Amino acid sequence: METKAPLFQPIVSTETISEQAYKTLKNLLENGSFSPGQKLPSEPEIARQLNISRITLRTALQKLELLGYIDRKRGVGTFVVGIPNKQMDAGIERLVSISDVMRQRGHQPGTQEMDIAAQNADESIARELRINIGDPITVISRVRTMDGKPIIFDRSAFPSTIIPQDITSEELGDSLFAYVLKTKHLNITHAVARLVPAIADDFLSSKLHVNKGTLLIRLVQTHYIKENDSPVWQSTLSCPESDFSWYIVRTR
Repeated sequence: METKAPLFQPIVSTETISEQAYKTLKNLLENGSFSPGQKLPSEPEIARQLNISRITLRTALQKLELLGYIDRKRGVGTFVVGIPNKQMDAGIERLVSISDVMRQRGHQPGTQEMDIAAQNADESIARELRINIGDPITVISRVRTMDGKPIIFDRSAFPSTIIPQDITSEELGDSLFAYVLKTKHLNITHAVARLVPAIADDFLSSKLHVNKGTLLIRLVQTHYIKENDSPVWQSTLSCPESDFSWYIVRTR
């Protein structure tokens, strides 16, 4: 009985093993050895065929995931997403920083403008944040850029007890996650998200530099801490469908 040749060839060099593993796997993903949606062999099997440790393999897989080649689901497996193109994309099932995703894919994230407004919670925000209608909230609006190009309009609403209404952009900094962790000791553990279609109106077309009527993808999510499953803030990210997309790997 013929023995099937292994798909992964052992790595024998001891120089930058994780980088070699990354390049080996990346080449296999790009040359069509695996199809989008296909599940990769288990980590122990890949590590065995590459002749590397599982820790080294995980470093390579983490880079491939951040670059958008694969999607790893704990307890389920690793799935092929496809070959990344010029369109930015990110997995919706994992709560990650958009800025970190851009950096890992070789792009420079930035904020073109930030507006901080004192408002009162309407019915929708009050329901999401479990506060009363009319309670004071702080609304932070930002134009997020990639390599200097506007790509996402981000609107986040916080109870004023978490972010005061008189805060300055300098005090807030670039990361909302970092601010609430540092100042309020609130560690965001999960978010409930919804994807909805939208159309660029006059306001969003001017912010994102697209034509009025351009199709947008809108990610609406509420962020929570583990303790008491308490909501911390609600955000809405709007981006042109041609520039950014969200994906999710579904299993059964």
